Amino acid sequence: MKITDVSINRPLAVSMLFLAFIIFGFISLTKLPVDLFPNMSFPMIMVMTGYPGAGPEEIETEITEALERLLGTVNNLDKITSTTSENTSMIMLNFEWGTDLDAAANDVRDKLGIAMPFFPDAAENPLIFKFDISQQPVIMYNILGEIDQLELNKIADEISDKLQRVGGVASSFNMGEEIKEVQIKLDPLKLKGTGITPEQIMGILRMQNVNYPLGNVEDGQRVYILRTVGQYRDIDDIEKTVIGYKNGIPILLSHIADISSQSAEQTSISRTNGVQSIWGFVQKRADANTVAVSNNVIKKLDRIGKELPPGVKIDIIFNQADFITKSVRSTLNTLIIGAFLAIFILFLFFGNFRSTLYVAVTIPITIFFALFLMYIAGMSLNTISLGGLTVAIGMVLDSAIVVFEAIFRQRKQGKEARAAASAGTQEVGMAISASTLTTVAVFLPLLLVSGFVSFFFRELALTVTFALISSLIVALTIVPMLSSRFLKIKRYERGKGLAQRFSGFYTKIEQRYTGIIGWALQHRKTVILSTLGVFIVSLFLVPFIGTEMSPETDEGEIIIKAEMPVGTNLETTDKAITQLEEIILREVPEVDILATSIGSGKGIMALFMGTSGPHSAQIHMELVDRENRKRSDKDIMRDLRPKVSNIPGLKVYFSGGGMEEFFGGKPIVVKIIGYDIDKARLLTEELLRKLNGVEGLVDLKSSLGEGKPEYRLIIDRQKAAQFGLTPLQIGTVLRSRIEGIVTTQFREEGNEYDIRIMTDKKYRNNLHKIRAMTITTPDGDVPLRNFVKDTIAVGPVVIEHEDNLRIVSISGNIEGRDQGSIARDVQKILDETRVPVDFELELSGGFEEMQRSFNDLRFVILLALVLVYMIMVGQFESFKEPFIIMFTVPLALIGVLWMLFFTGTTINMQSLIGVLLLGGIVVNNAIVYIDYTNQLRRKQRIPLFEAVIEAGRVRLRPILMTAMTTSFGLIPMALGLGSGNELRAPMARAVIGGLLVSTFLTLVFIPTLYIVFEQRREKKSTAQK
Repeated sequence: MKITDVSINRPLAVSMLFLAFIIFGFISLTKLPVDLFPNMSFPMIMVMTGYPGAGPEEIETEITEALERLLGTVNNLDKITSTTSENTSMIMLNFEWGTDLDAAANDVRDKLGIAMPFFPDAAENPLIFKFDISQQPVIMYNILGEIDQLELNKIADEISDKLQRVGGVASSFNMGEEIKEVQIKLDPLKLKGTGITPEQIMGILRMQNVNYPLGNVEDGQRVYILRTVGQYRDIDDIEKTVIGYKNGIPILLSHIADISSQSAEQTSISRTNGVQSIWGFVQKRADANTVAVSNNVIKKLDRIGKELPPGVKIDIIFNQADFITKSVRSTLNTLIIGAFLAIFILFLFFGNFRSTLYVAVTIPITIFFALFLMYIAGMSLNTISLGGLTVAIGMVLDSAIVVFEAIFRQRKQGKEARAAASAGTQEVGMAISASTLTTVAVFLPLLLVSGFVSFFFRELALTVTFALISSLIVALTIVPMLSSRFLKIKRYERGKGLAQRFSGFYTKIEQRYTGIIGWALQHRKTVILSTLGVFIVSLFLVPFIGTEMSPETDEGEIIIKAEMPVGTNLETTDKAITQLEEIILREVPEVDILATSIGSGKGIMALFMGTSGPHSAQIHMELVDRENRKRSDKDIMRDLRPKVSNIPGLKVYFSGGGMEEFFGGKPIVVKIIGYDIDKARLLTEELLRKLNGVEGLVDLKSSLGEGKPEYRLIIDRQKAAQFGLTPLQIGTVLRSRIEGIVTTQFREEGNEYDIRIMTDKKYRNNLHKIRAMTITTPDGDVPLRNFVKDTIAVGPVVIEHEDNLRIVSISGNIEGRDQGSIARDVQKILDETRVPVDFELELSGGFEEMQRSFNDLRFVILLALVLVYMIMVGQFESFKEPFIIMFTVPLALIGVLWMLFFTGTTINMQSLIGVLLLGGIVVNNAIVYIDYTNQLRRKQRIPLFEAVIEAGRVRLRPILMTAMTTSFGLIPMALGLGSGNELRAPMARAVIGGLLVSTFLTLVFIPTLYIVFEQRREKKSTAQK
């Protein structure tokens, strides 16, 4: 080959070229950003709208449904879902993959602009969040201190402002602060008889708290900006506001209200390890290096910590860089160990270090070359791309092994070094090129799919592709160049000890193989039928292996969601959660950090609290490193369930950390689609009873909940009209007295605080006092009971929609069984359940995403096999030989199934990617074997049977070497040791199992099949003559 001849004739030029690539690769290594996953935005946009004090049904009617109608017209929308709960409306827009999210977000903003003028006055402006994996908080910290809470708030805000200025930080925000506001607590008794209504007071406050620009005025040669200054400067200004007159005497606001600056009414509690605290979150810019940003933030927090007042301290709760560093370091260790194991196999076969070095040099050159290409492609060093390098570490030696073996054989036949290097490379050059192309080709279909499959494996595919192309170039240039200069047959002496013993062992294998293949060729029908029988038997293993979206991982994180009966106040919930915390700290010594949030923040804060009301709580458990604990996170959850089940009134639900939510949320979700909530509640109760009997399905939870008690005031419109009142006026007055209404803002020392008008709590702290309230009209104060009837009812806690239809979801975790088996049992229950005419049942959640991903992978694997076949047809200029070679794929499937069965590994996305990879690997040995068989028959005119046996004997060594180097290189990954390696272990196990079995069967079955086809061809040719 021309590239080989150039390398042999110009060794220094080639050496300098590859040295340059190594230098570029090393520089690229220092510049490549380090992250947990590839940078990617999911095609999702979330719209959050806060409506403090409002219930789910009001928010559904006044906000959610209105927004759904408008947002449903956004371009490229795939699905729209919403969750409406107390205080909050959350709408999730799922777009088609490939949608420009920036353009979509602008479209969403335009739609919101149309809807906002029609929102209730108390509703907050909607916020838009793009679901970008890079925008998850990289640092979570807490601030604790035995000082006044408002002073602690001020310190927390100052810390957040300082972190905002750290390089690479996109935003920094706090949660759990006590919010300062100016509260104007009206006294109904003092207000009575003034003829002044709360609405009038609100209007007066708005008009009084104004600075107004008047324009410019010239005075001589100078121009002045003219404006009135009327904004409140302090509490005293507010107290002196004139709200009316009585007998010519001004009525000041302070005459009928108590005015003070204090914390807003508490709706949530945050604490860490049992101590109340403020949580801080830091997000990085999308293009920033996660590890670098985290390290800079930690350094800044250390400096800030030294300047804090006595008794105030900062603790780091979560640092994404820690997990990234551990995962990347673990992956690198896996890669290095795999490389040494592959080199060790080379040494065993070659028997001396010199020959081993000629081939092993491929690894560092290939890795640096691949890193350079990764940098050019704009990739990052993450667990996926490094996993690709680990997968490739043994494969990159394949081409170099085949080339070196061919060159060595040419040298033993007496050829001069340069001629042997050229002839040996020429002999196998086309075969290894085709082999490399078949492996690369299996990844091309990944470009045609989207979703999790594309996200998780595109960078892996690119990394493997870069490594294999680099290794092919090295095999065609560096290996022959080194061999032409330094390979001396006289110096080729096998080492002593282990290498010598292995040499004797291999000689016996070679002799035994010659006998086996000779027997197989004489008993072709037996070999073919027995192989077919083994394949069929292996297929029966599938139901016993099980299926799931992704293998279980231990991220050292457990999330507990706990709920008291709906309607429970914050104080009672806090007591129950305190008991739960005590049990956790007593029973789980592996806990490092216990972060608890109780209740829900008003408005947008509900998103970050992860709770749905004062009756609910969420506990985030960070465990110590895996190597420092005996129990896995799943073991801890299993042990904790019975111990926390006896707290009176408290229901506890467990879930894993980030990856579980990442892979489609809960593994099992049943959707009940229908409008009538009462019917949905009955159907939910029936399904919960049935689903509780499904083995392995735990932590069942309904989104409908028990229903929240509501005190409903039913307005008689005709009677209200007699007093000149409308439902809106009545609602505004009552809301101002009970929840309070933010009227305007008060600015002090650069900070802005809400001014809230409300009624003193002593006039609204029970239902009797609310019934006794009066409404001021032009004719005087009218008791509420004159035009309002009251009733106690039960309302929903959460209302969910999907594509504008009401749904109720029942979610659950899995334990002790695979996801697919549990899903089949659940589906059977759904099929057997009778539902009302206007209702539907649907199985969803992580299982739905699993089915979608499996369908994508089936398409990818089938298309990949077609491409592999097409490449081989192009190489052999024949349909027959590629057809024979394709039988290696089902042979590999035998090994995959038995390996998964014996290791207890499920069929999941990672193991299916291993099957995809095998589709390109296992054909390589058959390509090299059949190509050499054809050369023996066509160039040396060796008879069919002798050519088949000779090709098997000659190619046995490189075939075993490539199979073993690839397999041994993957052993560290297959063991699943270290952070994040559990996720990649199924892929490595599938490749090892498939490769080892297919290699053995290829050496026997493929020659047998080749003989059968060739004999038929010869008989047909003879008959035609």
